[in-house]
Amino acid sequence: MSDKKEDLNIYKKALEVVPMPVIMVAPDDHILFINKSYCDFLGITQKYAIGRHIYEVIENSRMPLIMKTQKVEYADRHKYINGKAKGKEIIVHRIPIVENGVTVGSFAMLAFTSIADLTALAEKNQRINSELNYYKLKMLELQSSKYSLENIVGSSMAIRELKEEIIKVAQVRQTVLITGESGVGKELIAHSIHNCSERHDRMFVRVNCAAIPENLFESEFFGYEAGSFSGASKSGKVGMFELANNGTLFLDEIGELPLFMQSKLLRVLQEKELTRIGGHKTIAIDVRIIAATNRNLEKMIQEEKFREDLYYRINILNIKAPSLREHLEDIPELIPGMLEDLYKENGVKKTMAKEVYPILQKYSWPGNVRELNNILSKMYYMSNDDEITTEDIPLHIIRGTAMKKADLKAEGLDQMVEAMEKRMVLQTLKQTDYNLTKTAEVLQISRPRLYRIMKKIPEDNLKKEK
Repeated sequence: MSDKKEDLNIYKKALEVVPMPVIMVAPDDHILFINKSYCDFLGITQKYAIGRHIYEVIENSRMPLIMKTQKVEYADRHKYINGKAKGKEIIVHRIPIVENGVTVGSFAMLAFTSIADLTALAEKNQRINSELNYYKLKMLELQSSKYSLENIVGSSMAIRELKEEIIKVAQVRQTVLITGESGVGKELIAHSIHNCSERHDRMFVRVNCAAIPENLFESEFFGYEAGSFSGASKSGKVGMFELANNGTLFLDEIGELPLFMQSKLLRVLQEKELTRIGGHKTIAIDVRIIAATNRNLEKMIQEEKFREDLYYRINILNIKAPSLREHLEDIPELIPGMLEDLYKENGVKKTMAKEVYPILQKYSWPGNVRELNNILSKMYYMSNDDEITTEDIPLHIIRGTAMKKADLKAEGLDQMVEAMEKRMVLQTLKQTDYNLTKTAEVLQISRPRLYRIMKKIPEDNLKKEK
C-alpha cells in the first residue's frame, strides 16, 4: 500500500509541473486531482476543487460519461457553460482508466486552452490549415445542431430541473419524447440533448413532420434508388435516417405523422434497418431518436389517430417542457438576450425599463417564449426611444393583466380599475396620434366615456402625450 501511495504522489508531482491543464476523477465522479494550471484556467483553487463532484466544478463535464462507456475521446471540442471559463472553447483528451474490465477513474488533459491556439498552430502549415478549413466548412453545412444547454436561459426551479433532466437523458441512448405547449422551445431541448450526448460530434438531423407532403414522406425518411419512380433523381437520394446514422434524428411534431408512416417508422425503430424505395439492399442504421409534440398523443390513440405501439416505442424517456407561466420569474433573464439579438439584426441598441418587467410577469403568455419574443420585437420596433417603457406594452397584454388578483392593491378594486383605464387611454392616445375618434374605437368605448376618463388624467400628462 505504501508503494502505491508513493507512486501516486510521484505521479501527482509530475502532473503538477506539466504546463497543460490536467484533471483526474474517481469512479464516484468526485475529483481526485487537478493541477494548478487547470485551476488557474477555471478560476478556482485546488483546495476548493479536490473532493468535489465534477459537476460542481464543470457543469457539463463528460468525464462521468466516458467512465460509463469506457471509450476514449481524443481531441474533442468542449465549451464551458459556467464559472470563469464560461463561453471558452478548448480541445481536450479524455481517457477512462480501466483495470480488469472495471473503470477505476478517468483522466483528462487540455491540449489547447482556446480554439485560437489551435488555429495558430494550424497556420504554421498552410496546406493542413487549408484542409482544416475545407472540412470545417463541410461539417458546418452538414451539422445542423446549433443550440446547447447554455441557450436554455433561466434560474427558476422549473428551468434548473429541466437542465438536470436533459443531462441525465443525454447520457443514455434510448428514445426521448419531448412534450409541451407550442412555443416552449422543444427544439431547443432536443438540440441540447444531442450536444450533451456521446453523439454530440455526429449529425443532428431535424425533420418537421407537419411540413412534409404525404406523398413524399417515405422518400424523405428512407431515401430512394436512382430511377425508382418518375421524377426521381438520377443519382438517387439519401433519406433522413441514413443522413442521421450514428447521430441523432429529431422528429418534430410527430403527432402529425399519417398512420401509414407511423407503421413504417415503427418497423425501422424496431429492426434498426431500412430499405430505400426501389432498392433491395438492407441498410443497418444506428440512430438516436428524439421526438416532440404539442398534441395529446394518448387522446389521439383513443381516437385511433396514433398507433399505441409507436407511442410506447418513442416514449421510453419523457421530458415535459415547462410553459412560460410556470417560470415567469425568468422573464428578466430572457429579455436581455432577445434584445441583444434585435440589436445585432437592426443595429439599434435598446434597453428595458424596470417598470415593464412586473407587468410582463403578470401576463399568462399562452404562446409561451415564442409569444414573448414576438411581443418584445413589436415593442422594440414601436418604441421611439432607446428605452422601452410601459407605454410601449401592447394593449392586449395590459388587458390580460388588469384583473389578476395580484393587481388588486390595498386601495380597492375601483381605484385599480380607474388607474388602468387612465393608463390604457394615455397609451391609445399615443398610438392614434391623439385622434379621439380612433381612440374610442380602439378601446370600444363611447366618446362621452372617453371624455370622462380624460378629465381624471392630470393635464400635464395629456400635454406630454400631445
